[in-house]
Amino acid sequence: MKKRSIWVIIILLIVVVFALNFETVGKHYSADNGKSENYVGYVVISVDANQIAENKIIVPETEIPISDDDTAFSVLNEILTEQKIHFDYAGVSGNSVYVKAIDNIYEYDYGDLSGWMYSVNDNFPTISSSEYILHDGDIVKWVYTRDLGRDVGDNYYAK
Repeated sequence: MKKRSIWVIIILLIVVVFALNFETVGKHYSADNGKSENYVGYVVISVDANQIAENKIIVPETEIPISDDDTAFSVLNEILTEQKIHFDYAGVSGNSVYVKAIDNIYEYDYGDLSGWMYSVNDNFPTISSSEYILHDGDIVKWVYTRDLGRDVGDNYYAK
């Protein structure tokens, strides 16, 4: 009788899982998460840490579909999650987000002026990546700087 009760419970659990249409984490973060139905275009995103090691490409140039509310942060989040690359950030998407680490390379690992920056179409925006709305054809680059951006082409803090 005890064996039968265990089997009944197992079968009921399986039925509940299928009835609620659970999806695995891998399935949730694979493909384009349903964007193909609502996409407004494509962007190209890349991530590199060439300032700490020559040819330190973390994410090569990759084209991904975007929806009308995607930001520089949301596409970074999507590609890093999909490729299972560690990253850490502070803040809340939609407000101000600060990327602290990508691929276990953290801010300040290479000096007081080091950390992650992003550019869109070779311009370094002065707003949070979670506030920068992307458009079809944008090129988003995430780069690691050792000198507050001066070493990667951002002249905002130029002397």
